[in-house]
Amino acid sequence: MLFRGVSSPLTAALPFRRCCFCASRSNDRTGPPRGRTIHLAMTLDIGCGKKKQEPRAVGVDREPGSAADVLAELRHFPWPIRDNAADRIYLSHFLEHQPDIMRAMREVQRIAKPDAEVIIVTPHYSSPDSYTDPTHLHHLGLHTFDYFERDSFENFTYGAGGFRILERSLTFGGNLLLDNLGRFFAALSEDFYEKHLAWIFPARNIHCRLQALK
Repeated sequence: MLFRGVSSPLTAALPFRRCCFCASRSNDRTGPPRGRTIHLAMTLDIGCGKKKQEPRAVGVDREPGSAADVLAELRHFPWPIRDNAADRIYLSHFLEHQPDIMRAMREVQRIAKPDAEVIIVTPHYSSPDSYTDPTHLHHLGLHTFDYFERDSFENFTYGAGGFRILERSLTFGGNLLLDNLGRFFAALSEDFYEKHLAWIFPARNIHCRLQALK
């Protein structure tokens, strides 16, 4: 099974839960019979909120009003998802809400198949959006994701390696003058932009694509 059974300490404690699921969602979130086996495309959207990044993705969220196919408390570990479950994992506007980012990334590495793609979107620390939401616990920069690379991780002791950065970039808003200036300087040198210009020409989001290494 993709998701662990109802005997899991995590899922057993949830007031709403679906530990397994079928391709067509129903309004009953109490879960199908114990031991049911499923076979679906292995794309997970962790912390999917009200809109999944891909319609075919399996959404996981803690909120009953979300677009989740599976409800789980993602601030508690381990997540009720088996090892090596997914070929692609979305973390869109998720990490900034996590009390323990390093532990969450260890879970992502655990549930990812070897060479799985992990797509992260999070507000850049210069964005007003990073500070507006009172549930945001972290303000992240482009080099935050260096800590998740296996080679870089050898120099640290935080306990979350196992990824390779495939690409990362900044996005900006729609102001024709200021946002385009931010894009221009970030394209010349993202390091120079972050160090000297981020608070003058704020970015919007960080997009980062990782590969899980096992």
